[in-house]
Amino acid sequence: MSKNKMSEQEEEAFAKAKAILSEHFPNWAIIVIDDEASLTYDYTNYYIGKTLCRETLSEMNKDDIELIWEEADLEDEEDGT
Repeated sequence: MSKNKMSEQEEEAFAKAKAILSEHFPNWAIIVIDDEASLTYDYTNYYIGKTLCRETLSEMNKDDIELIWEEADLEDEEDGT
């Protein structure tokens, strides 16, 4: 596990996420990055963490992702409405 300095509140949230995932899934990985670009992660075990990250990156790099931008929503947010 890579654990950078987190605030007490962040550590509690990270621990809660781990507890929830552990309760419902046999294999999991958690990756977070804070405002200062400090990366923190944990996983069930080394091989599970490595496999989940590799497979996720592979899925994210596929060209079959279709993004649909809704211009009306963006304009509303810029106008503050």
